[in-house]
This record gives sequence, C-alpha cells and structure tokens, in this order.
Amino acid sequence: MHRRVFEQVALAGALLLAGCSRSAVTVTFEPLSYAQWTERLSALKGQIVVADLWATWCSPCLERFPHMVEMSRRYKDRGVTFVSISLDNREDQRAVEAARAFVVKQQATFRNYLLDENILRGFEKLDIVAVPAVLVYDRSGRRRYKLTGDDPNKQFTEKDVEAAVTALLRE
Repeated sequence: MHRRVFEQVALAGALLLAGCSRSAVTVTFEPLSYAQWTERLSALKGQIVVADLWATWCSPCLERFPHMVEMSRRYKDRGVTFVSISLDNREDQRAVEAARAFVVKQQATFRNYLLDENILRGFEKLDIVAVPAVLVYDRSGRRRYKLTGDDPNKQFTEKDVEAAVTALLRE
C-alpha cells in the first residue's frame, strides 16, 4: 500500500514539475510602431539582430517560424538577438489573437511584436514587398542582409539566415 501511495505522489510531483517548467516559459507579444522599432533596434547596438517578419495568413512564414525559434536558442549566448514582427492586420482582433497564440505555442521567448501601423505603410517602411522576410542587422545596427521571397526563382532558406549570422559573427 505504501508503495502505491509513493508512486502516486511521485507521479503527481512529476506532473507538477512538468507543468511548472512549461509555464516558466515567458512569451511576449506587444504592439510597436515603426518608430519604436527603430528605437529598439538602436538599443540593441553591439548585438547582431535577426528580425523575422511574418503573418498568420502566410503559410511559409508559419512553416519557417519554428526554425527561427530553434536558431535563436542556438545563438542566444553568442551575441545574436532574434525578434519577430507580425504584420497581421492590427485592426483584426482575430488575426492579432491568432498571432499571439502562435508565438506562445511556438514558445518563442525572444521579443515578439505586432507592427502597429497601417499594413501597407508597414511593408513600405520595412522596405519589403512580401512576407516571409528576414532582416539581419550587424552590431552597429546597419541592415546587412534582406532575405525575402520576392523573387519566385530564388527563395531564401534557413541556411541563408544561418550563413548571414555566421558571416557577421566572423567580423
């Protein structure tokens, strides 16, 4: 009888620990304007910054996002900061909530933002035509790589993001 009670207590403890470790993951998702983005980027000088631009209505974005999360974990102790900027329509509450739920589900513990701009002006200010797009900034805050799917004959991959980060780490 004592053995059975011990097993139940051990199982309950394991479940409690598993639940605590999962809830210990903090994921943020906050609106920010383009001007605020440039301020945040400036504050990150000294680090390589990888900005993943995405939206929930973009299937390739959703497929690539987990790779960005994994890459962020590999590079977090090497002076590389990852951020995501959702370009979902800020006026569509369902889209905003779907984007928030997505970053939480992916356990994206880096900074996650919703661009708080008119979507067309947001694309223009970020100098992109479509998503997914990844912008990579060097330690001085200068954009060095713009990886996009604008050219249907040359789509970027996670290897391209990795190559950009590796090149900047070597400098």
